[in-house]
Amino acid sequence: MLFNSYEFIFLFLPLALGGFFLFCWVGIRSLVTGWLLFVSLIFYGYWNAKLLLLLLVSIAVNWLVSQVMARLRTKLLDGRSMTNAIRVLLFLGIAFNLSLIGYFKYINFFIDTINGLGTSLGKINDIILPLGISFYTFEQISYLVGVALGKGRHYNLPRFMLFVTFFPHLIAGPILSAHELIPQFRSLNYRFDARNLALGFTVFSIGLFKKTVIADSISGYATPIFEMADNGQVISFFLAWQAAIAYTLQLYFDFSGYSDMAVGLAKLFNIKLPMNFFSPYKAISIGDFWQRWHISLSRFLRDYLYIPLGGSRQGEVRRYLNLIMTMLLGGFWHGANWTFLLWGCLHGTYLCIDHGWQQFLRQRGWKAPSSRLSQFAARALTFLAVVISWVLFRAETLDGAGNILRGMAGLEGLILPETYVTKVGLLSRFGVEFGKVDNFGGINGSVVILGVLTAVFLLPNIYEFMKGEPVVLDVYHHLEGKSRPWWGWKPTTFYAVLATILFFVGVGFSSEHSEFLYFQF
Repeated sequence: MLFNSYEFIFLFLPLALGGFFLFCWVGIRSLVTGWLLFVSLIFYGYWNAKLLLLLLVSIAVNWLVSQVMARLRTKLLDGRSMTNAIRVLLFLGIAFNLSLIGYFKYINFFIDTINGLGTSLGKINDIILPLGISFYTFEQISYLVGVALGKGRHYNLPRFMLFVTFFPHLIAGPILSAHELIPQFRSLNYRFDARNLALGFTVFSIGLFKKTVIADSISGYATPIFEMADNGQVISFFLAWQAAIAYTLQLYFDFSGYSDMAVGLAKLFNIKLPMNFFSPYKAISIGDFWQRWHISLSRFLRDYLYIPLGGSRQGEVRRYLNLIMTMLLGGFWHGANWTFLLWGCLHGTYLCIDHGWQQFLRQRGWKAPSSRLSQFAARALTFLAVVISWVLFRAETLDGAGNILRGMAGLEGLILPETYVTKVGLLSRFGVEFGKVDNFGGINGSVVILGVLTAVFLLPNIYEFMKGEPVVLDVYHHLEGKSRPWWGWKPTTFYAVLATILFFVGVGFSSEHSEFLYFQF
């Protein structure tokens, strides 16, 4: 069930909220927890009821393993950090989770890779990738690690189930830690709160607008061109850059819009989720970018891959290897395709260059450039690097990615539609050719893309707009020290009308029920 579908907005959500407030009024906490768990399971099972059983099995196994580890820590630990029995259980629990995601997401990729070496293994054609398996697998692994190390509390089965299945974050995150969410399922939050309803509705409406109006509209300038590239067609300079920048914007507004909708939905139930985006295209370095883009994933990769691999504790060479390995695995997590592996490797290389440059500045006692011009240059260079990387992320094949990148480099010529000869024919003196060009957005497309880019770079993000309101868990403290702007959100008639307009416009653009790009990760 999609957040932007009519059945979710006008049927599921009103029923879920109505039942929630009814049981809150009754005042029995177990009934409220049970209702939230029930509607979350309905939400997940709506798309494919058979895969609901897989989710329940995953939850049961992880909870049983954590239950045994918690008891061992209580009875056998005697002050030591971890017993061999707990290590074995933790290993088995992680192996179980990885085996599930490995089978459903990667088995055919491995079969294709082995067949490329000369074997002839048959592919498994009837595999359906379970919704959100990458997200709920990571969350349960983090829970097991926390219990095993004694850094996380073990909870009863209903609360653990609700932690995993709470529907606002179930399908595409943000990726949560148990200590961030489970303590919020308490009587204090099981109540009717008009302000939280206003906050949640506003954030949800903005997210819906970003997804359906901006992301879905701009996709038409990218998708056909990437399909052409994957089919082996030559992509000229202007087409390639149009596709790359349009997809850069589509992905951001699609995924950040979904995250905003998730945050808004949770707030309707008086729950705060972690911030997942904070103006990532305003980043002045790749390190800064990863503290702004998919924040919950970058935090997980840092805590459960980079640091366990050794982080920066074993010398500079090992640090760079750990960065590349972390991002390589992060890329593979996104999908079973060589394009994702190369995307991860590229970002690992970016991070190595970034850390090397920062170290170079520190060794010479130089400060990072702080003038407006230098900040602009750093932001532009970072954005360019990110745009290039998204080509690998979006293309279905390596050849398709190569076709786009060659076009962006100008190696496939500078071609404009032949109808432009009368308008800009003088450009032929600079190597521009005129001919048949399919899917070129032209002046209108350029204006749309430029307008959206301008909004990305100049306008505040939603959490700056909501500054002063407890909407999200601010993981990297992006909002600390910032005062509420004069135009910031307030519970006034003006902002209520504005949110309502955004909501109905967003709903109006939802007629095609387009899926989120992260719908089946």
